[in-house]
Amino acid sequence: MGRSVTALPAILGGEPLFDPPLPFARPTTEDAEPIIERVRAALSSGQLTDGPVVRTLEEETAAAFGVGHCVAVSSCTVGLMLVVQALDPQGPVLVPSFTFPATAHSVRWNGLPVSFADCDPATWTLRPEDVTGNPALIIGVHVSGVPCDVEGLTEAAARAGAGLIFDAAHGAGSLVRTGQGTTPLGRYGAAEVFSLTPTKVLSGVEGGLITTGDASLAEHLRTARNYGNPGDYDTRFPGLNARLSELHAAVALAGLGHLEDRVERRNAVAARYRERLEHLPGLEWQALPPGSRSSMKDLTVLVDAAAFGCGPTAVVAALGAEGVATRRYYAPPVHRQTAYRDVMTAELPITDHISARVVSLPIWSHMEIDVVDRVCRGLDRIHRHAEAVAAASPSSG
Repeated sequence: MGRSVTALPAILGGEPLFDPPLPFARPTTEDAEPIIERVRAALSSGQLTDGPVVRTLEEETAAAFGVGHCVAVSSCTVGLMLVVQALDPQGPVLVPSFTFPATAHSVRWNGLPVSFADCDPATWTLRPEDVTGNPALIIGVHVSGVPCDVEGLTEAAARAGAGLIFDAAHGAGSLVRTGQGTTPLGRYGAAEVFSLTPTKVLSGVEGGLITTGDASLAEHLRTARNYGNPGDYDTRFPGLNARLSELHAAVALAGLGHLEDRVERRNAVAARYRERLEHLPGLEWQALPPGSRSSMKDLTVLVDAAAFGCGPTAVVAALGAEGVATRRYYAPPVHRQTAYRDVMTAELPITDHISARVVSLPIWSHMEIDVVDRVCRGLDRIHRHAEAVAAASPSSG
């Protein structure tokens, strides 16, 4: 242990900790046989989209999340687009800048003005006090699976006379504490939209799930995902081809029954990371609201260059040399990305502070604890040689 910790980082000529390299994420797959059986049945039936497997996925998701309706779609992004279209806000849409750009893209694709908001310095999510101006619609984001203040945002939306939806791309398996106790995400705002892409805790390879307690909205969205065609080819409005295939639904359905186990495992992995890294100065962790649970879709730390000895870009370069893939979720924040530089935005100091320091570490639902320990070993020796690492990295940050 002592030799591996004090050894030179790979960026300074030491032996890499991972060869072959460690990926940033690995999809967790279940027993293939039930999936294959459902796929065989779909192929035999000739109904490859919007069939019985999709309907079963919708019904079981609604039951698991404790919500009245679930509408499966081809992606979380298109789900957000269709929900925004259905709600038809007559004015700007407020979104946090500390999010994946798809949140804002769903607004732009509807031809609506975007207004960017700051976030909480501890949870990195949209706060009720961040709701300013006169938004017609508010989109909260459960960042990395950490739930928003759903009750506070509901009250803020009511005061503003605005609609409210949630980008729950990371939220499958998360729990939020409210006055009614601890409940799964999926039942808040007019709708919540989940992602089924390969990096998510619940994956269908691709796809998305919209949950809502509003029966008329669910019916509208089922029409919207089929070009706006209710079945008679007389389209009622310009919808999209946003159907989920039976094949993708079969994969997602297999994972739904294992969602609790996956989330528990990811939280154990995250706890190990924190245990092994708590002695290092200059690392700050995303906070979780009391009584809530994160799905731990991502594990991101903030790196303070002064305290750690080198900044996030140097850490990313040094971990890359060790064979550890990382991301920087979300740097730059959306309001500083090229696509949104035309949006007049007030200073967002918390968002800028957080995004300048982010480093997202590898995590997946079947990650072995010894892999976590090796990643932490890499961070330890990077810190021990931080000054030389900073000098050797492409940027001094």
